[in-house]
Amino acid sequence: MRLELKLAMIGALSKIVIFFILFIMLQQFIDKQALMHTDRNLIKMKEKTMAIVGKIGIKSFLDIEKDSVYASYNMLKDEYITIDLDTQKSTGKTIFSDEARIIEDEEFDYRILNYTFTVDDQNYILEIGKNLQLMSSLNRTLENISITIILVVLSITIIFDIGINKYLLHPLNRKIIPKLKTITNPETFNYSELDSTTSDFVYLNNALNELMHKVTAILKNQQKFTADVSHELFTPISIMQSKLENLLTSGNLPEPFVANVMDQQNQLNRLQQIIKALLLIARIENDQYAKNDDVIVRDVVDEIILNIEDRAEMKNITIENYVPPSDSLASVNKSLLYILIFNLISNAIKYNNEGGKIRIDSFIAGRNFCIKVTDNGIGIDPDQITFIFDRFKRIEPSFGEGHGLGLSIVSSIVRFHGGSIEVESKKGEGSTFILKLPLKNVNSPFLG
Repeated sequence: MRLELKLAMIGALSKIVIFFILFIMLQQFIDKQALMHTDRNLIKMKEKTMAIVGKIGIKSFLDIEKDSVYASYNMLKDEYITIDLDTQKSTGKTIFSDEARIIEDEEFDYRILNYTFTVDDQNYILEIGKNLQLMSSLNRTLENISITIILVVLSITIIFDIGINKYLLHPLNRKIIPKLKTITNPETFNYSELDSTTSDFVYLNNALNELMHKVTAILKNQQKFTADVSHELFTPISIMQSKLENLLTSGNLPEPFVANVMDQQNQLNRLQQIIKALLLIARIENDQYAKNDDVIVRDVVDEIILNIEDRAEMKNITIENYVPPSDSLASVNKSLLYILIFNLISNAIKYNNEGGKIRIDSFIAGRNFCIKVTDNGIGIDPDQITFIFDRFKRIEPSFGEGHGLGLSIVSSIVRFHGGSIEVESKKGEGSTFILKLPLKNVNSPFLG
């Protein structure tokens, strides 16, 4: 998840929490204010009623001889007033309460004011009620307005925060991150200075530039070392091979020594192959190869089969190429891809049974273009699978004279192209190697 989105989400979450707390407090405030407003209205109604009682007398409200209760309700039963005789001695008390009243066979919840007073030595109780449903409706209206305002303000602040974060992180997103994406190749790295008022981003950009300068210097030293090692090692080996060949062709070498000299020559050849393999791995891992070839995979496999069929015929092994003719890869190194598939097929021949089979397929799996090499040979022990890509590890020492670098080269080439390799094997039944290369720049009928 992008940093600016995370910052926006954190900001939004904090604002939601704040607004939620604010809403709860506002709701309590609204309820309290509505209740106080209702109580003030009840007190005003009490004062008006008492003023009328003082002006026209209590008998205008009730005739004690005929009826001891006066009651008045408005049409919607939102308010009512009752005056009744009071048997208690206390007067002048005002009491508020929330109670239910039954009016015309209907029950309503009211906010009630009870007030006791005395007229002509007779105690009366005045009761004034306001329907709580009206107050609840008003509260809900105010709460809905508050929620709407809060949501609008929240949305505006989130959009504003996203814009601010985008602006503040612009140097990171537009300058530094593109640099990081090209960090695998020092030759294409952008060493430009960062024009930003944010000192942290300027420091990060300068640190990256300095780091890449050091990496470039180290890489050039490694490349020079590789070239020097290649020259220094191959030269004496070539001289030794030449001298051994002269001994063999001179005719002066006693017969008992011929086998020893030939054995030494084979060992030199093996040493030469090891050095070539190690140099190849070093060049791959130092990113010394370009990836600008467009390759038709089937043609590469056909070329390999043609070059290796003599070895396959010696063991009567059949090689089948099921790669579709239209499958192609772009932005790869053709020579490395050739070595990659060649080593896998070569191993499949070396560790196969007499009369065995090898099959090469390609397919799409998820976001990967896969090349699968399957054989029905001797297989690999489960405890050896995790080590087969290690340098100088051998799957089966009894087969061939290999130097144990073939699969290590395969692993390096796959990583060089941004892919991976998987192995499935059962001892005595065969092995399957699956190369997974990124799906980008792949042309395949499976994508149509």
